[in-house]
Amino acid sequence: MKRSGYIVLMVCMVVVTVSAIVLRVPRTVPLEECSEVYKRYYKVEGVRATYVKNYPLNDTLTIGVTLLEATDSSGWGVLQRDFGITPLPPEVLAFLDSNSVDLWMASKDDYCKGKDSVNLNNDIIAVSYYRQKVSVFSIESEEQLDAIFENQIKSTKK
Repeated sequence: MKRSGYIVLMVCMVVVTVSAIVLRVPRTVPLEECSEVYKRYYKVEGVRATYVKNYPLNDTLTIGVTLLEATDSSGWGVLQRDFGITPLPPEVLAFLDSNSVDLWMASKDDYCKGKDSVNLNNDIIAVSYYRQKVSVFSIESEEQLDAIFENQIKSTKK
């Protein structure tokens, strides 16, 4: 009887340990599968770069998204310069809330200088002045484009 109790205890400990490892280990995308934007910014000081391979836009569509967050004022300056973000006056910034986003479509060539592949599509750039973040949505279809705008409108209304 004691022996079966030890076996059950050991199995439970193994299950808990494996579960903790699976939850704690980050799931990363290999660098070669990341966007050109991510490859450009992942080592830039003052900018935290993240690539999300299959960001869900809705129930059926996913998209690759590069998230760039300024961690200091020099990083925000780099993002403003590279993406052509016009600094807003303090009076305007005071009216913005955390959900305010500015969206536009941009050619990949505008911010991916030296890219080897052919530019078949534009990307959608979403900027949060309040959070000093830039999101680059790598669109590949008209459905993705529509879903991005719907998604951003819904998040702005929250």
